[in-house]
Amino acid sequence: MSIYLLANVGTRDVQIDTPQDLPAELIANAKTGQLKARPAGAYLRQEEQFNRFQHQLRMPMIEKALRYIGVQAETPLRIVLFATDQPDQVRAEYRDNDTIEYANLMQKLLAARYQKSGLAKKQISIRSTRHNPADYDLMLEFYRAQLPAIAGQAPTPGQVYLLIAGGTPQMNTMLLFVGSEIFGPNALPLYVSQEFDRAHTLDVTRQLYLQAVQQNIAVVLEAYAYESALELVRKVNDYLDADQSGLLHSALRYGIERLNLNFDAAARAFDMTIASSRRLRGDIQSFRREVEDQSEQAMLRDTIFLAQIAVRRGAWADFLSRLHRFSEGCLQLVAERDEIGVQWSDRTTRSSYATQWWSRRRELLVTLNLATALPSDDENVARRVSRENLRTIITALAVGEEHESIRLGLRELELIDRPIPLRNNIVHRFNPLSRDDIEQKAQMSVDELLAAMRRAYELLFGVSVPVESPYDALNRLCAHLLKGDK
Repeated sequence: MSIYLLANVGTRDVQIDTPQDLPAELIANAKTGQLKARPAGAYLRQEEQFNRFQHQLRMPMIEKALRYIGVQAETPLRIVLFATDQPDQVRAEYRDNDTIEYANLMQKLLAARYQKSGLAKKQISIRSTRHNPADYDLMLEFYRAQLPAIAGQAPTPGQVYLLIAGGTPQMNTMLLFVGSEIFGPNALPLYVSQEFDRAHTLDVTRQLYLQAVQQNIAVVLEAYAYESALELVRKVNDYLDADQSGLLHSALRYGIERLNLNFDAAARAFDMTIASSRRLRGDIQSFRREVEDQSEQAMLRDTIFLAQIAVRRGAWADFLSRLHRFSEGCLQLVAERDEIGVQWSDRTTRSSYATQWWSRRRELLVTLNLATALPSDDENVARRVSRENLRTIITALAVGEEHESIRLGLRELELIDRPIPLRNNIVHRFNPLSRDDIEQKAQMSVDELLAAMRRAYELLFGVSVPVESPYDALNRLCAHLLKGDK
């Protein structure tokens, strides 16, 4: 990697100790000794004039920057000079201020002065614009065309210094703005002043870049894309203090694991960083407590939140999958209660009813048209579990007054089940799926379906489910951490 110095060339970037020795037509201001950049630059870089005047020439902007950076043979330095070169039809008073000839002169002068420090002429390049340098839009376009090309060239830029002292205000503003955007944490702005013999750094790039990334992270968090948010946070690690970075990483890792129903990993996400929290520690501990219960019932609760996220994303196939899993899981857990007593051939898969349980309940199952009076060759097929036959069995067994909440919960599950058959349109036929399709099939809105999920959960398990998703609370925590709160 190389160090890069990107510098705008302005009309005061080259000065001479003895302006009176130059032809009068090259002088822009006799009192200050300021030169006309284009004709003076062209004159002074001629071999004869260069040899005569080079020791009287000063480059106060860029040489102060080089004193800050330090030009050393073992440190590969690349300099890019941005100059103006407007076309012939531009009025002479403006065109004489173009800095293209200054840039050519500075390239020659820098190579001569810093040759022993390892700076060769080939390490100094010039890029010019034909447009009006006082136009913000045109300068934005210019740097957005130039800087990505520099970022992509070899050797790869490491530290990139942005010298924003020369050039027009429009050029400096856009070099700073686009440079921060393209080079990110590697961009470091330099400014020079008359009071100091060397340039000094500004914090504005860090603030601009961090603000931009914070805005990007906020957008990504609204989509609950925690993996992408984590990648963005890694890009600004150098701009965050260690505790802030660690807590952000933990919060996003928590989101990633909880989204994937890995409650155990989510519970441990803050283990190494919670000690560095202060004001937000109570919130963090609350998030940890929410995933300490790693039962199926707890994961069914989170399935409601995942269905909410699917709605926010417009991920309708995912939404139907969450409805299906919720309905199926609720029926299975209710069926396993002692008062219902359904037994499976395999508790892991729950794909068929246990033979002995089936035989003991045969009289009831025959009444429900689920079994034959006597065992048959098709018994294995009959014992296969489906949501439909499981609901029928639970309804038949939950007849007492004490089971009223179960019966009411089953009614809510019936509402939830209405649009689930649309999954076949995606799984088997690749037919498009939309919110309208789901709402038409369900005969209610998706918000009403989510409300039915919450009611069903409370009726079946006696636990209320808040309307707000914990992931929205997690996003607020991340926003606080990005601002530096801990």
